[in-house]
Amino acid sequence: MQSLIFDAPEVRRVVEHSIASDAQQSRTVRDKRSGELVKEAVGAPSVLLARDHGVYLMSNGLPRDIVSEPRSFAAYAWGCDPFRDPDWRNKARLLAGDDDFSIALPWAHDPKALIDAGARTVVLNLKDGGVEIAEG
Repeated sequence: MQSLIFDAPEVRRVVEHSIASDAQQSRTVRDKRSGELVKEAVGAPSVLLARDHGVYLMSNGLPRDIVSEPRSFAAYAWGCDPFRDPDWRNKARLLAGDDDFSIALPWAHDPKALIDAGARTVVLNLKDGGVEIAEG
């Protein structure tokens, strides 16, 4: 099991944006019958866990939380921020593998509750292809 650790104030911005948004971005999934990629609605406030240029959480809410066009605000996992961590590629590979991915996690309220209760970090455990939230 690999653990991703995020600073609570950054995660707070991500989850509060998602919760306050009027809509959520749809997600792309593979249709089980046809095998084609299709768009699927995301009904609950969600955060995106992504691994590409770093490993980060980002709001799934619309309109996006833009910090500078075209970048949305992102809460980076410790050691995986390409703007601050010189060895971010190796750390991202160690924690989240080599492949890029983006997963919509429909539980923005859960990390907010942890942070509201005083958590200083938010920990996500990657285990058996799934993602679990843990107390920080």
